[in-house]
Amino acid sequence: MILKKYNLFFTILLTYLFSRFLILKLGIFPNSEILPSMWQIMDLSLLENNFLSSLYYLHYQPPIWNFLIGIIVKIYGPDYLIISKVIYIFNIFISTISIYIFYKLSLFLEFNKRTILVASLFYIIFSLSYIFYENYLHYTHLTTLFFLLLIFNYYKFSRNFEYRFEIYIYTIATLLVYTWSAFSHPFFILLIFLTIILNKYKIKILRSLITFLFFFIIAILPSIKNKIELNLFANSSWIGLKVIQVLKRWDVENGLCNMNFTRINQYENDYINKYNFSNNHPSLTGDLSKWNNVGMIYKTQKCLKIGLNLIFDDPINYFSIVKFNFISTHGHFAFDHGFKPIKWNYYFDFFDNLKKNKVMNIIKVRVVQLYYVLVYLFFFLLLIRSLFKINQPNSLSNSKVASSIFLIYLWMIILTHMFAGFEQERMRHIGHFMHVLFFSFLIKNKFNFFKLANFKE
Repeated sequence: MILKKYNLFFTILLTYLFSRFLILKLGIFPNSEILPSMWQIMDLSLLENNFLSSLYYLHYQPPIWNFLIGIIVKIYGPDYLIISKVIYIFNIFISTISIYIFYKLSLFLEFNKRTILVASLFYIIFSLSYIFYENYLHYTHLTTLFFLLLIFNYYKFSRNFEYRFEIYIYTIATLLVYTWSAFSHPFFILLIFLTIILNKYKIKILRSLITFLFFFIIAILPSIKNKIELNLFANSSWIGLKVIQVLKRWDVENGLCNMNFTRINQYENDYINKYNFSNNHPSLTGDLSKWNNVGMIYKTQKCLKIGLNLIFDDPINYFSIVKFNFISTHGHFAFDHGFKPIKWNYYFDFFDNLKKNKVMNIIKVRVVQLYYVLVYLFFFLLLIRSLFKINQPNSLSNSKVASSIFLIYLWMIILTHMFAGFEQERMRHIGHFMHVLFFSFLIKNKFNFFKLANFKE
């Protein structure tokens, strides 16, 4: 009986596993050679010999990814090739879990078998973006799982407003805070609170407010720690350099705000002298510290002031850059990313070659942009409908959940375009299952967009 109930799930899962076996046989695999140059990973010797203390002093990004890498290093040693293999297996496991969660979500939303199968085929099994990030040595694929878990728990919460699902939502959001700096700003937890209110309005509002405050405190613990240890109240110390990335003004202050370690020893000494800093932990000072060096804090604090002055002096230029980045990056596929897996270009260089043909590239860019216009328009219409019904908790529950997910995705899109100058394709991929949801609703409504935007609940 159980096997019959999950027959479709096992069909999708086995098809997925077989497809990944074929992809592996084709030689597509994560490229371990990029790992040493990825700034998201601390020096492996720190993770091997100073694991917990290095995580504690980590300031330039949240700790979860280095925690996972550190566990691998502790078990298998500081070998980049082995780490890449373990991350690949971990990503396949993430995909397997995601298939199951999406299947359960589809049943909850009463999608028929055809909708579940087609959505799974297009957006998981044969999705080049999904395949790409399974073979990318980064936390991007992990964040897609967190995003899917948010979708699932928002829908479960929307039915009866059970408190446990509210807790689950905040917990997953906190995992995002501790995984990716785009979500590490404490106001992200405020956004989660607002989406909770959008769904249930004033029902047990005091309990929700206390819950929000509890998770808000958890979210700012890295800022408190950084203030105590490093005189820096922020979850991530890189905001100043990211502003300069957007402005592309690496020339300011004779290269002060570039992304390399030029004169890092000088900046380290400047920081030590400025704050009378005496902590010589290898994750903060010396050659092993790299991007976590206190000299980078000195750089980013000065660069933040410079960047903000440049923005205030010419805000039109800044927002024109943000607008250009927003429009142009939405003309790229999510897998239009620089760090390709092994043999990716051997099989899929067609998509890179599109850029070399002016006419074909324009067509590709406009088609992708049109797709995003339709997606954003759909969720924006749902958001408007939801806001008009915010004081009716039992009305438009599906629309309110979809609106909540869209607001979380929009938070990430706005912040990354305003404060991160590149890799927007990777950043957009976190919302992969928002697109799966859109596509599934589209199938359910027989590809009638206008009917979809006003779908009955």
